[in-house]
Amino acid sequence: MPLWPTRLEQLFPARTTDPASSAPRQPAAPAIVYLLAENLDAALAAGEDLLKESFVWNGASLGTPAEIAAARAEERHSIETVRTLEMVLVARVLKSRERAEELARRDERFRPVAKLYNAGTALFIESAAEFADRTTVDFETGNATTAFLRSRGLIAPDQPGPAEGARVMISEDFLIARRARLGTIMDLVAMFLDTLETHYELFDTEDPEEELLNDEYSHEAGPEEH
Repeated sequence: MPLWPTRLEQLFPARTTDPASSAPRQPAAPAIVYLLAENLDAALAAGEDLLKESFVWNGASLGTPAEIAAARAEERHSIETVRTLEMVLVARVLKSRERAEELARRDERFRPVAKLYNAGTALFIESAAEFADRTTVDFETGNATTAFLRSRGLIAPDQPGPAEGARVMISEDFLIARRARLGTIMDLVAMFLDTLETHYELFDTEDPEEELLNDEYSHEAGPEEH
């Protein structure tokens, strides 16, 4: 029989009997996985923020001039916020496509999901050029708000605008860059992120205070140094 136990747990038993605490930790993810996960998480966050946006169309139309001006300014601010979040989502998706291709070359386990993800988001490649070129928007529609709402599916193609005083809500049917449903893109992004988390421990969920207590306990329970 060996003088020293074969496992450290035989000498210093754990304080808890929770089976989850004894489960082996997943391997550390390579840098490319973290870069990809960061872009996916940011795209998902932008989509979630979009779903929180809403505004009242032509609010305070019967109010004072000051109230009407304030309502129009708030409406415009909300629409610009929607535009910004849409651009952030598209930019993050395009960047994640590059990382997905690199990961697929390095790790064949991710090739099927990377191909599926890049195929589903390929329609955003042309949208980057459209965001940078304001010619079409400025000259064809005069940067009109109704044209933006119509192109994103917030109003029908033959509808002149939302009803007076109606609240416009951003839903999962919002067409990102006029091309794809917001809900579909968010599901695709979440699917890829979940796949990464299945193979790697991307986010440390352990409580820092509990980890500190565990360290102190291990030092106290350890053999005395002579």
